[in-house]
Amino acid sequence: YTVSGASGWIAKSHSWHHGAKSILHVPRGGDVIGETPIDDDDAPLVIIIDVDNCLYSEQELLTSIGEGVESQIVRNTHLFGLLHFNLTSEDCDELYKKYGSTIEGLRHTLPSHLVEETMRKFYSEVYDPIDFGCLLGIRAGIVKNENDIKSIRSGYDHGHALQKRRALAELLESISNRHPVYLASNSPKAHIMRVLNNMGLRNIKLAGILSPDAEGNGSPASVYPTKSSPRQYYQQILSQHSSHSKRIILLDDSLYNIRQASTVGIHGIHVNGKDGTLEEGLAEALGHILPNGNTPMIPTQSMSQYMFSDVKYLRAKNKVDGHAIDKSVWETLAQELSLRLQQKKNGTLRVADLGAGMLSMLELFMNGGGEIESSKASMFNLIRSILGSSGNTDEQLTELEYFAYESNTNLLDGCKEKLRKLGFQEVTSNNWQLSLSNMKVTVHLLTKDFQNEQHQPESLDLIMGCCFADLFEPDQLVLSLGRFAHKSSHPPLLYLPITFAGGTRFSSTQPFAVNEESNQLVPSDTTAFQMYARSLITHGHNLDPSRIVNAICNFGGSLIAKGSSDWIIHPKSNQYLWETMLYFFGMSGASEITKNGFDAAGWIKRSRREPRTIIASNVDLLFHLAHYSSAEKSDMYSTGENEDSDSSSRVAVEEIQFVSPYNVTTVKKELDRNNLGPDQIEVESLCSLVSSGTELKIFKGTFESASLDVNIKGMADEAMEYPLAYGYSLVGRVVACGSNVADAESLIGRNVFTFSPHSSRVVVDRDAVQIIPDGIEAEDAIFMPSVETALSLVHDAHVRLGENVAVYGQGLIGLLVTATLSMHHSTTISSSKQFCSVTAFDALDDRLAMSSKMGATSALQPQTAGIAGPFDVCIEVSGNPRALQSAIDNTSNNGRIIVGSWYGNTDVALKLGIDFHRSHKTIQTSQVSTIPSTMTGLWNKERRFALTWALVRSLQPSRLISKRTTLADVQEAYELLDGGKEIAICFKYNK
Repeated sequence: YTVSGASGWIAKSHSWHHGAKSILHVPRGGDVIGETPIDDDDAPLVIIIDVDNCLYSEQELLTSIGEGVESQIVRNTHLFGLLHFNLTSEDCDELYKKYGSTIEGLRHTLPSHLVEETMRKFYSEVYDPIDFGCLLGIRAGIVKNENDIKSIRSGYDHGHALQKRRALAELLESISNRHPVYLASNSPKAHIMRVLNNMGLRNIKLAGILSPDAEGNGSPASVYPTKSSPRQYYQQILSQHSSHSKRIILLDDSLYNIRQASTVGIHGIHVNGKDGTLEEGLAEALGHILPNGNTPMIPTQSMSQYMFSDVKYLRAKNKVDGHAIDKSVWETLAQELSLRLQQKKNGTLRVADLGAGMLSMLELFMNGGGEIESSKASMFNLIRSILGSSGNTDEQLTELEYFAYESNTNLLDGCKEKLRKLGFQEVTSNNWQLSLSNMKVTVHLLTKDFQNEQHQPESLDLIMGCCFADLFEPDQLVLSLGRFAHKSSHPPLLYLPITFAGGTRFSSTQPFAVNEESNQLVPSDTTAFQMYARSLITHGHNLDPSRIVNAICNFGGSLIAKGSSDWIIHPKSNQYLWETMLYFFGMSGASEITKNGFDAAGWIKRSRREPRTIIASNVDLLFHLAHYSSAEKSDMYSTGENEDSDSSSRVAVEEIQFVSPYNVTTVKKELDRNNLGPDQIEVESLCSLVSSGTELKIFKGTFESASLDVNIKGMADEAMEYPLAYGYSLVGRVVACGSNVADAESLIGRNVFTFSPHSSRVVVDRDAVQIIPDGIEAEDAIFMPSVETALSLVHDAHVRLGENVAVYGQGLIGLLVTATLSMHHSTTISSSKQFCSVTAFDALDDRLAMSSKMGATSALQPQTAGIAGPFDVCIEVSGNPRALQSAIDNTSNNGRIIVGSWYGNTDVALKLGIDFHRSHKTIQTSQVSTIPSTMTGLWNKERRFALTWALVRSLQPSRLISKRTTLADVQEAYELLDGGKEIAICFKYNK
């Protein structure tokens, strides 16, 4: 958590040169299919992008790296022509010029019976050996010394290229949310996917990928069609998008391909990869520029008894790490490594530990660790246990080769001491060995930054970094890992334990207070830790693990497991680490606290005077990394796409059913797809959210007999009684539409929201669904009703600028209320009081930690309400009568209490004595189903829905999901939610 050594963040650049003359617009002409293509610039747009030397600049790679992708294709093509047909390089190039590609030229010049086999060999022999390291900023074989590394990476991987990749990814994501975007290449599909992986573009939403080996492209007339055969090659696009009603534009570096495409009504824009960039071509296609290049448009406390030492700090930290590391992720790692041993059959694991520190992860590998309730077995024992049933000795772990990278040379003596304690002997300089009864362990101590490694270890099985990943900008982290792992024959696993998640708190939190000595306002603990987090971001830390996950997935990796690994730092049993954390707060956070007008010294002093356990939120992440090296025929992990082609008329459906109090199950049904009504649509579910209010009442049986919801279509006539299928937050993909659905063509394939029960597939009326706005992910969209409820509560509270608000209950709705209020509240400070505060109350620590992340200025235990109050407005969403009483008691005279809880059939006793009688306080209920009469002159449901979706996009509420599961575990899910062990539970379907 020190700020030293943190990588700088690279600014994004979106500037383009609009005046490049090399963008050549080729008008459509020739033999057009159907009617004359439309030239209306306002017509719907379809974009087709070439891959090689278009999606990336070959010239830039050659200039910066000395090697490119297309140059390897050309070299391998020349070799193929020489080996198989005795063709010279000039002969191959001549075929390219005449037919658009060398292989297309061979198709036209070879006997027909040789064509298919020749093309199959060509795509294998030319594309499989390609090394994509150049796209990651490094070329194998040209690094000879440290100066070479600096020369290669300077201005490429740390600057210009990364900025361009980011800008391109954002641009393509934006375009694909509005227009169909296709990739089209004469290269095979596997090659295209590897380019996307290595450029960090894998998650861009594409309408399709066209390649010679794409499914359905082959025919007796033309096997492996290329762009030279446009009718067949572009068949998928032309069948879906008529060229007389839509503008179809191809961006390509080949004039031949552009001219061929024009014969079937496709516009062409020439992007030559030098002066004319893909960004410029896209700008022209979108009408942003005209074809000629014109634009149309603290130390604050004496620490005499404490001195920071990196060795002491790491030793203290390692003890806490061992307790904190998530057991389930650790055991999942053991399963993954066991699988590798079974597949490799050589008994060896090769592990790289990046930022190895004092070798704590090696010790955990060998001996395990943690307290009794969180104890973790050694990785060796776990693997032996998993593989114990196998009688094949080739599948057992017999050798571990461990590469420990640590650039801090101050730690070298401590590392050697640790190795001696573990029984190792130094065989050569910084190379240590330990022989056990059934295996050998070799450790290489490497006192260097892994990013400067000239001889990367080959065939790595695992890369790991403890307390490591948050020090990097996420995309830069993935690029660095890609360069480091590019020699591995199979994609290595990536294990990132103790990745800081941005939240720090005390076990019990204190509110704002006035320092009587300085007459300054001491910040609440919640606000102080928010300032600390802000200072870390300023110094280059990434505090959002989801950005790491997204970055790795964008480069083709996948998340295997994730678990919480919070640090629990006791002021006595972890005294040195506790003091170090206070030291960090003082050094990093105090200046930010002071800058915002608070008494930083007073806060540090209070923290020492009342020492409490420090809790730092961390997560453990385990990934499969993508292929970074040459093409490999690996059966470990598939990089292909899953495609669902279910066309059966009858499909099985799984649906939730509440049977009786505390008893919920699932039922199997069969859906006859032929019975779809004319105004109905069929939705294949992606995910749904469990309501922590109404659904829990139904689960527990504490509800009155009434209609499910008088304002949701399909629920008004359905009684709230067992057995009952319920739920109202489901997102899915439209797979079929009835005959009367007017927008059926645009609706198919779209993600929609529906107020439907938890079910794997639903049939609903068209007017009962909402199309999810562009840019909102499915897991965010399922929160729409919850966000609308929070918005309704805030509207009913009518909070005025400067008023202090308390939110009682930090379950799902309470957290969203806190977040919504915090979006429009700022903390304005005077010498004696605060304004615009949002104070959150809850009895559960994990909820208080989350409320801090959602923007609360104070997140407190309920018993502190009397100290923190009084408040101008209290919003009660806890479902607990004691919280409602506290809200009434701690609201200022003439203040407002908004009751959002539904207490069902529970009797609620309140003390409303003389103080309340004289207070002129207002108690108002709030319920989301209708717009209050006082607002109907300005607001209706449509306007509130529109604002709700905007809030969903801004809040990204999927970060509140604490558990993802399936309907198979439905009983456990509701029990966990009822016990307060989860904040938000999401059911996942199908994929």
